Amino acid sequence: MARDAVAEVRERTDIVELVGGYVQLNRAGRSYKGLCPFHQEKTPSFIVFPDSQNFHCFGCGKGGDAFTFYMGVEHTEFRDALQELARRAGVELASAPTVAPEVDAHRRRLIELNELAATFFANVLHNSQAGAPGRETIERRGLSPEVVERFRLGFAPDSWDGLLRFLGSRGHDAALAAEAGLLSARDAGGHYDRFRGRLMFPIRTRDGEVVGFGGRIVGEGQPKYLNSPQSAIFDKSSLVYGLDVAREEVRRRDQVVIVEGYMDALAAHQFGHANVVAAMGTALTEKQVGQIKRLSKHIVLALDADAAGQMATVRGLETMRDALDHDDVAVPDARGIIHFERKLKAEIAIVSLPEGKDPDELIRRSPESWPEVVASARPFLEFLVDAVAGGVNPDDARAKAEAVARLAPVLRQVGDRVVMAHHVSRLAAKLQLDERLVLSEVRRGELKAAAPVTRGGRPAVARRASPEDHLLAVLLRHRDSCGDVLERVPEEDVLDGRNRELLRVLRDPALAPLDADGIVAGLSEEIADHAERLLASLDGKPEQFLGQVRREAEQALDALGKERFLTLMRGLQADIREAQRTGDAATLAELSTRLYDLSDRHRRFYPPPSPYFRDSRDTKAPA
Repeated sequence: MARDAVAEVRERTDIVELVGGYVQLNRAGRSYKGLCPFHQEKTPSFIVFPDSQNFHCFGCGKGGDAFTFYMGVEHTEFRDALQELARRAGVELASAPTVAPEVDAHRRRLIELNELAATFFANVLHNSQAGAPGRETIERRGLSPEVVERFRLGFAPDSWDGLLRFLGSRGHDAALAAEAGLLSARDAGGHYDRFRGRLMFPIRTRDGEVVGFGGRIVGEGQPKYLNSPQSAIFDKSSLVYGLDVAREEVRRRDQVVIVEGYMDALAAHQFGHANVVAAMGTALTEKQVGQIKRLSKHIVLALDADAAGQMATVRGLETMRDALDHDDVAVPDARGIIHFERKLKAEIAIVSLPEGKDPDELIRRSPESWPEVVASARPFLEFLVDAVAGGVNPDDARAKAEAVARLAPVLRQVGDRVVMAHHVSRLAAKLQLDERLVLSEVRRGELKAAAPVTRGGRPAVARRASPEDHLLAVLLRHRDSCGDVLERVPEEDVLDGRNRELLRVLRDPALAPLDADGIVAGLSEEIADHAERLLASLDGKPEQFLGQVRREAEQALDALGKERFLTLMRGLQADIREAQRTGDAATLAELSTRLYDLSDRHRRFYPPPSPYFRDSRDTKAPA
């Protein structure tokens, strides 16, 4: 999308008006305040700045412009945010040619046929003798009339031409209905109903369009479930059953529970658990996760408890790791070939269902216990370690090696070293291996993450490095000498995403043996190029003694703190002056408190440097 279009949308969007549609804002000097929509709080710490058209929450630290706010509150991507804000602002976006008008019209006709078929199936279920088997099944399964209506359940009569004759009586072409997935072609010519003697589940898009069906056999027959075939409107890999009904509750709770079957989802909704959806197969696909993550990134998987279901869950986790928002990190795949996987940035938990039980049965037997079942979900790494290593024979050396090889790439993605150490310890205990050996395998993968890249000298630095750039350059070059400074850097004060990723890498104990060049060699190309530029900013400086290196690191950390502190302080001081001018005593008191809190935070994270260099851990005064 053209940069000028983005700029025009940004200029025409009033962030106060935008945020005000989601948050009750009250004027506070020249700014506005309200309860943060991104975390739970009782005292407003969410501030909108009209002058700069930005927002910042002093509680959770989230901030940005109108695009950032809309993406966060609607759980959407930048492209979708741009399109919606452009629509609101009256900006016409020039885009690449999409679907030709005739193709779109054809697609609409296919959807209309599916909508008409859904009406036919529902009418058979409720008003025809041919629908009696479907009504008996619904009664036996205990589905309420409200759920049946909400999900538009129907019944396909046990006839070869029931739907065919219905569509023909309304002038619809059989060949087009076959293309829509409703009819099948006979070898000798003509068509017949694809769905016969089945309870019908209309499958709808997130916006509620019927694009296909799932049919469950009533009585004897195979297959048990029959879905619409792949077509111009039905792509099983991109659809999530019930998402159109669940979307608002998923947003409200900021959590989605994924079950395996249609009946599982219906039972959940019938008993008030309306944030439940069903996968369209045993393993989730990237497209399905893409649909879900727009509403919430807090995902709970509640699939069947048998072994096949557990391994399908593992496959689903691998899909999620690729589909959710990510940064690239270098890890080897199962064959040992270096490639880039995507680092997970979502909370995924797994419900361990009792053996042989499914959500439908559990919910119907004890609907009030379902929230407890969901709350007991285990973090995905804990589940993954158990699923992969739990059944390994401790005497099978090859199986143990394969388990470690499979889990090591995932463990390397854990940003928190304590969490990673916890799971390494669990894995080692399950496989009866020395913990140091498992950790060494993780470390070996990091060391081999990428071959050293030969560059024709480090690129020249065209501008003076920012405080955070300079700090990261010093820490990268002299990590061994500045470990205590490295641990004291507040990650939220590092605003450049490349520097933040580099900070996490530098804090990784598995990379302790590496020097700066070795670390750079294992980074993605973008981060490696940035790191090279940082190191180039230090070229030409005379060799420093240990004390000089540590003093430079302390000074760089202090400079970073001052820059961040002054930026936030200037905004607060401007609001304080406005409150003083208008005589708003309540706002003035609150802003003064915020200014004090900001100053206190700065003193805690960035204590004044000593006039003489000393180890920052030394509590003795200089002589």
